Parts: sequence; structure tokens; C-alpha cells
Amino acid sequence: MKKIERIKINEERLDNILKSVKELELSLNKFKNQIKDINKLNKYYGSKIWFKDYDDYNNGRLGKIKAGVLSEDSIWNMNENVKELMIEMKNISSKILKTDI
Repeated sequence: MKKIERIKINEERLDNILKSVKELELSLNKFKNQIKDINKLNKYYGSKIWFKDYDDYNNGRLGKIKAGVLSEDSIWNMNENVKELMIEMKNISSKILKTDI
């Protein structure tokens, strides 16, 4: 491989990594700011108020509104997705921290 080609390839790698790092940083900051909402949503899910809202919605007392939060699986699935993502982030972090950086 010629020097110029090698430099171009590695420059592209650097650009792509820097772009990904910036995007990840923005996403992590956004997600970090949602932790309180995750906790509030989990407190709501399965509470007496949630069951009352669930019953009212299913009996047509709330009209036609978006109410995915009242499905029996949506919040549970969200929590599972968050857990899977956290495990994946931990695995990625471990791999990166084991390398010489």
C-alpha cells in the first residue's frame, strides 16, 4: 500500500469515528436527560392511576387518543430495550478500554 493511500484510508477512518463519537455524545446527553422520565413512567405503569386510565380508555371514556402507554407491553418492552442497550454499551466500553488508546 502506498503512503498516500494509507493516509487517505486512515483519515477517512478518523473522520468516521469522530462523526460517530459526536453523534453518540449527543444521543447519550439526550438519553441522560430522560432518566427522570423513565423513572416516572415506570412508577406510573401498573399503579392504581394507570389501571384506572387503562380501564377508562378500554371502555371508551377517553375518546380516540394515542395511548400506547396503556398497552400492557409498551413500557415493559421499553425497559427491556433500555437494559439491552445498557448491556451493549457496557460490552463496547469494555472492548474499547482493553485496547491501547
